[in-house]
Amino acid sequence: MKIFDWNLKTNLHINDNLILCLGSFETLHKGHNELFKLAFDYTKTNSNYKSAILLFKNKIKDSKIIDNKAFQLKTRLYTLDALNFDYVFISEYNDEIKNYDANLFINILKNNNVKAVVCGPDYKFGFNKKGDIKLLKKNFEVFVANEKKVNKQKISSTLINQLIEEGNIHLINELLIDNYAFIVNVNEFIFEIPPKLNKLKNGIYIVNAVIKNVEYHGLCLINVTFTDESSYIQDNKLYLFDIDYVPNKYQEIFIEFLDAIRYTSNKAESLINNNDLEIAKKYFEILLEND
Repeated sequence: MKIFDWNLKTNLHINDNLILCLGSFETLHKGHNELFKLAFDYTKTNSNYKSAILLFKNKIKDSKIIDNKAFQLKTRLYTLDALNFDYVFISEYNDEIKNYDANLFINILKNNNVKAVVCGPDYKFGFNKKGDIKLLKKNFEVFVANEKKVNKQKISSTLINQLIEEGNIHLINELLIDNYAFIVNVNEFIFEIPPKLNKLKNGIYIVNAVIKNVEYHGLCLINVTFTDESSYIQDNKLYLFDIDYVPNKYQEIFIEFLDAIRYTSNKAESLINNNDLEIAKKYFEILLEND
């Protein structure tokens, strides 16, 4: 997978014909996977085409930049790499891009060898969202993915953000392509959730933790106390069954959340107890039996 940091101004000098996936992609859920399947199916029958996706670093909603987001860029890149995308274009959404005329955006894509695009049925682009699927069809071969729903509700990043706040890991993982995860730096198993990441509901969760490409298993306490609307204190901890210490101070760890054991609302509840440990051990035993 080739990754380009792209300001949308420079020509990337790509010789391959591209089929490009368009959307916000704040999260990568199973609704998005319908887009990706269309792109990959196209490259299978058109060997001179490569799959590509345009990804924004920041969260965008209704053409506005939102500070907090559901996922880090790095975790999204891991998913896209596992899906075997050929190209990923990473851009920083800003006022200049927001005000791009729809035809200017189309010309930018054409100048970078985009020949076909895939999007959802409600995809809009350009200043005041004047660009739509009809305009795309005048310039590219266009494939529109069907919406995917759960309990008659459209799978969306908005829904997933709501579930993060609720701590509903089981349903989040049902909706995502890969399990919910984030990357942190750990000091003696204590860590802080990155500042612009939406906070998972306080509680104790069953997790996998990947350290230097080795997977460990255990529990994670999320304990974030807000002192006002914008300030908070964190006391988040990992408890891993198969490692006693993290080799390096501030080691980067990929934490994958598998399920919630219980939610917490006060200091007394925010301790990992023997019952939590037994529940987690049983969870991993069942996984091994079914593997």
